[in-house]
Amino acid sequence: MRPGLPGLKSRGYSGWEYPDGDSYATLPLPGALHVNSAQTYDAAALAGLGLIQAPLWGIGQYFKSGALVEIMPDFRRRALPVSLIVAHRSNLSRRVRAFMKRIEDVLTPYLE
Repeated sequence: MRPGLPGLKSRGYSGWEYPDGDSYATLPLPGALHVNSAQTYDAAALAGLGLIQAPLWGIGQYFKSGALVEIMPDFRRRALPVSLIVAHRSNLSRRVRAFMKRIEDVLTPYLE
């Protein structure tokens, strides 16, 4: 474990997901580390430990500040689906409806 990067551990191989026609393919690449949290993943990138593929939602602030730069914009990873699951659509409380609307508002700029 490297000091200051909790959750960092060694790993053999990983892959780089990239657009391939109408679908995506994975290029196996040797990797020096594997992390188990988004914060550690971001910290590894900020520490200069290599390239990452991360959602804009989490790292957009680092692009704005200049701490990270996007180097392959034509090879962005596909967006991950987001779902909100409720027991019953009818009779949702105003709080639940407000929460659903807020999540929609926050995520809309990041949709493809």
